[in-house]
Amino acid sequence: MKFFWPIYFLTAVVSTAGVYVAAPLARPYVEAVFGKPKAAPSPVSSGADPSGGLLLKTVAPPPPAEAEPAPSRPAKPAAAEEGDEMAPSMNGIYLVSRGDKPGWGITNQRTTYYGLDGSRLGHVAGGVLLDFKAERVSSIGNMVECVLLENGKPSVPRLVSKKDVYLFTGSYAKLSDKQRADLQAYYAFNGQIGARKDELLQAAAAKNPFFATYSQAYRAYTAHLDAAKALTVKRDHATEQDKTRLEEQLREMKMAETALRTEYEAAHTKFRSWKEQHAAELAKAEDDPDVKKWTQEMAALRRGILGLGL
Repeated sequence: MKFFWPIYFLTAVVSTAGVYVAAPLARPYVEAVFGKPKAAPSPVSSGADPSGGLLLKTVAPPPPAEAEPAPSRPAKPAAAEEGDEMAPSMNGIYLVSRGDKPGWGITNQRTTYYGLDGSRLGHVAGGVLLDFKAERVSSIGNMVECVLLENGKPSVPRLVSKKDVYLFTGSYAKLSDKQRADLQAYYAFNGQIGARKDELLQAAAAKNPFFATYSQAYRAYTAHLDAAKALTVKRDHATEQDKTRLEEQLREMKMAETALRTEYEAAHTKFRSWKEQHAAELAKAEDDPDVKKWTQEMAALRRGILGLGL
């Protein structure tokens, strides 16, 4: 037993070396007796393996293409330029209709403004922006409480007649500088046209020999109507004892109203007849050079303020 392990390892080494040397020499004799072995089956390529699961096939990525320079992008236009191209309606700006909440407005002609106490303070031209605050009712009609932005400077809260302004939704701050300038110029021209037409009407009236009588009759009649309206409101809120007295005054005013209306209508008929007979002698607003020029200016500006130029 002394030499068991050396003899065991020596035998294993010699046997292994003999297999490596003798196996290639014996291959022709083995093929002659048993034939050539069958080739191994090719891998499945149908997309599913024999066990029924999906066969995940790794696809080699294509060779990288030569890098191309990225196309250059046009620079983003400035905000003001974008505003020039965007219609006001895209920014939620529309003429106020029933149910809409006004945000701002603009004077459409020369208009008188009043303090919140009703005192008359002055006037502004057409084309002045305003911040809308509220609507009020006064003795001369519906009014708008607002902050006027004449020459860009905000005023204290004022009252202006609702018929002298147009109100819009949204905010004028969303208009571009050009749109705001065009809008203000548009209504400034509109105010100038209105003032020029008034001048022409006054010049024509001065030539009419019935104008003074007609004007006086008109003022007397409208003043009487206003007084009757105020007295009616007072009667509606009076006690029973005062209500009887006020109703008697209203009956008397109703009789006087008939006489004033007859006088007014007679004076108006004479004034209008003379005007129709001498129409060729009176200047027409549509033929006035200034009115024509300003009308053309307004038409050119209207394209940039779609929906706001009325």
